[in-house]
Amino acid sequence: MREHGVFTGDMVPKTRTLLLKRSTMYVLYTVFLLLSGLALLPHVLWRCLRGATYHQDLAARCGYGIVPPTGVQAGRGCLWFHAASVGEVQGVRPIIASLHQCWPELPIVLSAFTPAGKRMAQRIVPEAALVFVLPLDLPWLMRRLIRRLRPCALLVQETELWPNLLRAAARQHVPVVLVNGRLSWRAFRRYRWVRPLMRRVLADVTLLLVQSPEGARRFQHLGADARRLHVAGNTNIDRALLAAAQPVPPHALAALVTGRRLLVAGSTHAGEETVLLSVYGRLRTQYPDLLLVLAPRHVERVATLLRQVQAQHCRAIRRSQCASLHPGDLAGATVIVLDTMGELASLYSLCTVAFIGGSLVPIGGHNVLEPAVFAKPLFFGPYMDHFPDLAALLQQAGGAIQVQNEAELYERLADCLGHPEAGKAMGRCALEALAAHRGALERTTRAVQALLSTALMP
Repeated sequence: MREHGVFTGDMVPKTRTLLLKRSTMYVLYTVFLLLSGLALLPHVLWRCLRGATYHQDLAARCGYGIVPPTGVQAGRGCLWFHAASVGEVQGVRPIIASLHQCWPELPIVLSAFTPAGKRMAQRIVPEAALVFVLPLDLPWLMRRLIRRLRPCALLVQETELWPNLLRAAARQHVPVVLVNGRLSWRAFRRYRWVRPLMRRVLADVTLLLVQSPEGARRFQHLGADARRLHVAGNTNIDRALLAAAQPVPPHALAALVTGRRLLVAGSTHAGEETVLLSVYGRLRTQYPDLLLVLAPRHVERVATLLRQVQAQHCRAIRRSQCASLHPGDLAGATVIVLDTMGELASLYSLCTVAFIGGSLVPIGGHNVLEPAVFAKPLFFGPYMDHFPDLAALLQQAGGAIQVQNEAELYERLADCLGHPEAGKAMGRCALEALAAHRGALERTTRAVQALLSTALMP
């Protein structure tokens, strides 16, 4: 028992045992992380040889070269945001803008897990005084980083729950907020194997703002305190709707594709491009004016994809080469391969129909919002584990169709292309479904503001 704030003798060994168990979990996690890093090193080197840029941020991965902004050095601290990659950086962007308006005197720092996420942050987050790649989640690196940045709060996007990072923040009394939190079924199944560790990790999160009630139940099952858990909705919906409403100049490819049917397959992976090219070849017998745009998830795969397109007896054109082309140059079975960054969302605005990559192979699917906000009919395969709520929402509204295999994809696309009015109606249903679920950005911002107002009180 505990009497008058003092632990009695029988309680001390139990407390020590509990602390030892917790420390052991973190030690095992750190050892596993180091061994996994060594095992992945050959793959990383191979990716670098094929064009990936991981080596450019090697010093930052080891915790070096991250210089705090002037405001942090002056003693005011900062607001630290962390996101995984391109999509997550785009998702946290409006939250950063809103909070920066409330506390303009606080420097904004933003970390990303991938080099592509870092480049996107440098391009679209002008409020950030510092953008860097997150170091490896090793305890000594995270402790040093927290001490150098001295954040008033750490806001992590979606599923970026790095145990040693959150532990270092909690030990230095830095409030941690999970914004736009989500937990796919696949991730949930993996985390259940390490539930004792996840319970400890989630205890270091001050506030969990999650996208859906199902996500909240999964977090709670892993040990999250229900009092810290709130369903705020998906801020990505608000962000996508706001972006689509902004006036933008016509896309550079608009003149080339005017009057043509256009199928845009976004964020594709190895294995599904073969299926898409086969389906495209069959569709062209019915619709000779059909063009296909393939946007690989990883740009370093472009050269391989170009050879694959040519092997299917199609003419392959890089997007970067299209500036010198005329509409007549796109005659025949032409496939445009996107070899640029940041263009996919605007390309969806031109398409007749969209396909979501990473869904015909067990990747988990990618962003369904970008075509939906342009009122485009969209298709995806059976693997949408990363976005189950959005996929279900769009399907139930009649704005999306899920297919199981190549034959079904061909049949459904042929039907959509053959009935353009039905396709347009399908796109409108997708947009209306999203519009009915806006408001998460305001709820999230309001909750974070309330927490920060308390944390920033003198």
